Amino acid sequence: MKKAVLAAGIALVLSFPSMAAEPSTLTDRADRLDEVVYGSIQNGSFLERIDSLDTEINGSTDEKAAEGQGLDTRIDRLYNEVIRSDNDSQPSLDTRVNTLEYYLTDKIKQDPLSSRVDTLDSTVFGKEQTGGLASRVTALEKAVYGDNHYELTTVTLPENTVFKISLNDEVSSKTNQVGDPVHFTVAEDVTVDNVLVLPRGAQGSGVITKVNGPKFFGRSGSLEISFDQVISIDEDTIPTVLGPEAKEQIKMQAAAVGASAIGALALGPIGLVGGFFVKGKDVDIPAGTELYIQTSEAVTTKGMEMKPGAPVEMNVSSSVSRSANISDTEVSRTVDKAAEKAADKKETVKETAEKTSQKVMEDTTKTDNKDKTSVVIVRNA
Repeated sequence: MKKAVLAAGIALVLSFPSMAAEPSTLTDRADRLDEVVYGSIQNGSFLERIDSLDTEINGSTDEKAAEGQGLDTRIDRLYNEVIRSDNDSQPSLDTRVNTLEYYLTDKIKQDPLSSRVDTLDSTVFGKEQTGGLASRVTALEKAVYGDNHYELTTVTLPENTVFKISLNDEVSSKTNQVGDPVHFTVAEDVTVDNVLVLPRGAQGSGVITKVNGPKFFGRSGSLEISFDQVISIDEDTIPTVLGPEAKEQIKMQAAAVGASAIGALALGPIGLVGGFFVKGKDVDIPAGTELYIQTSEAVTTKGMEMKPGAPVEMNVSSSVSRSANISDTEVSRTVDKAAEKAADKKETVKETAEKTSQKVMEDTTKTDNKDKTSVVIVRNA
């Protein structure tokens, strides 16, 4: 299959990434919450949708408290709980579910958060649990991690970090057009100093930038694809590209599967801007085809690291709903105090947590001697 893929014909090219913007308006944030939790934007009035989200996440809606809060306060709180947490010791629900799925299955699903938690409940407890998603995820963490938990840690993923991906869908010069999206899956774990940044199963996207069908006189068709970005475990956007280091890995892969003649013809000079090109007829690249890409720049991001101590229960919504007249500043102070208390408690815990055992051999290690950052690519079978 890999020989046929290499012989089929591909041209992959460098282009600037198109980055996804963080939703800024209340409507955009509410829509994003619906999509993450339910899988699609829900019907009903704005207030009905927010009440439904509050109940789904926290188990109930304090109507009296909600009357004293503006929509911006409620949506920001939910967005912080579900998608983008400001507290590294209490990651967002989406990030925590990503980590649970990775820990148990080595893969991260793209299904709605509600159904993902249902599946985790069935896997761990044998049946779906009751209550809000927040309390259910905390129960799952306690059952799975025991006296340990995961926290977000800030790291720098170096430029030109090469890793393997696989295409999610077939790409063909017969059916695809310029501008068509291309989706792919990270096929191996990428860690920085034992902090997981890109887990196997993370999703990425690109776009087809050029399509040429086969021409007269035996001239073959070609495709040009820009691999633009991949999403980290904390939902950060990491810019990517098919660069020289990635092309070298593809060349080595071509030789490994016995396509040395085709591989040499296909890849050409490594310095060639654009990628590689293999002669053929129409270009048909099956789903599951494995390639390599690399980070196009150094990125400071956050990854998940296991820490000693049971998961910290800190429900932001309960702090907000204690009083209908509570101010945003007071809410912030309440959350900060809870975080400080949890941090103090964590410091007294003896660090006896064992590191997660490596499931496969670590083939490639890149070390920056200046800051001693270790980037490890774990090849998954």
